[in-house]
Amino acid sequence: MRFIHTGDIHLGAHPESKREWAANRGEEIWGTFEKLIKKIKMDSVDLLIISGDLFHRQPLLREIKEVDYLLSTIPDTKVVICAGNHDAIKKGSFYEGFQWSENVIFLEDRNIQKVDIEEINACVYGLSYHETEIEENLYDHIIVDDINKLNILVAHGGDEKHIPINKKKLAMSGFDYVAMGHIHKPEMDERGRMAYCGSLEPIDMNDIGKRGYIYGEINKYGLELEFVPFAKRIYKEIDFTVTPKVTNMEIRHRLLDMMVENGEENMFKVTFNGYRDPDFEIKEKDIEQIGNIVSIVDETVPDFDFEELYEDNHDNILGMFIERYLDKGYLNEREKKTLYYGAKALLDAMEDET
Repeated sequence: MRFIHTGDIHLGAHPESKREWAANRGEEIWGTFEKLIKKIKMDSVDLLIISGDLFHRQPLLREIKEVDYLLSTIPDTKVVICAGNHDAIKKGSFYEGFQWSENVIFLEDRNIQKVDIEEINACVYGLSYHETEIEENLYDHIIVDDINKLNILVAHGGDEKHIPINKKKLAMSGFDYVAMGHIHKPEMDERGRMAYCGSLEPIDMNDIGKRGYIYGEINKYGLELEFVPFAKRIYKEIDFTVTPKVTNMEIRHRLLDMMVENGEENMFKVTFNGYRDPDFEIKEKDIEQIGNIVSIVDETVPDFDFEELYEDNHDNILGMFIERYLDKGYLNEREKKTLYYGAKALLDAMEDET
């Protein structure tokens, strides 16, 4: 049996909404989901698993209808969906009583339910969240009923507030595959016959790295999994080493080149490190304008001439502080940073007093 496992799609989310270049991120998330369904339409699989958080919050009726229409365009693929903590089925939810297309199975119950899918000789187990938080270990004690069928568990959770998961117990429960959701970073364990698909698109700046879905082939004798990158854009980290001679214009030019090398459509967390001229300041606002930058962290330290600084301040607290380190001779990297940061703090304090 061929399947695609996705989840944590978060339709309705608008990441980086305050940034002009991200004005269409919400539409991009919908577009990537639509692109996945079109891919399945072109190259059909037997089963599509959506393991929770299809929506970022309570879905509108028209949004569910849009999703159902898309899923109806792949009638030869069975689709299994559960609600996660973000789109939990609360009172008045439009999930309640919605009539999905014939190929769609929505695991609506708050308790584990089992659905037989005769066309692919499979049994699918799972539940939907009806509260935002569930602290019970609801997946720990499930035992499959029919070992002759392909048994699949759709399990959204994995932390103390969202159905804690004991992977060792799951590995012994008899499931041929456990399709997990909630953790946005993809993680595959073929030996344990389980995987987190990760989010289809990154939802916030903590979702560093590739995002996509899992393609799998399964039978009673084995399981093969492949992570397929699929996101329109991802978050990447850039470490930029500064030297005492650097200028702001040079930083902008070099950083732009680094962003192009890493795919300028992506989103970047930039960290500056190294040693800068004591009188030099990185102009972060100017740098933010050159591309899709979501954060800037300045870890540079001023490149002081400590011999000269000590001579000018040998009779005050700054000189006493510097002397402690000069007497050591060799300094490791941690000691160097302590010296630089400490000297900078004392200089700033001395300037405030004058």
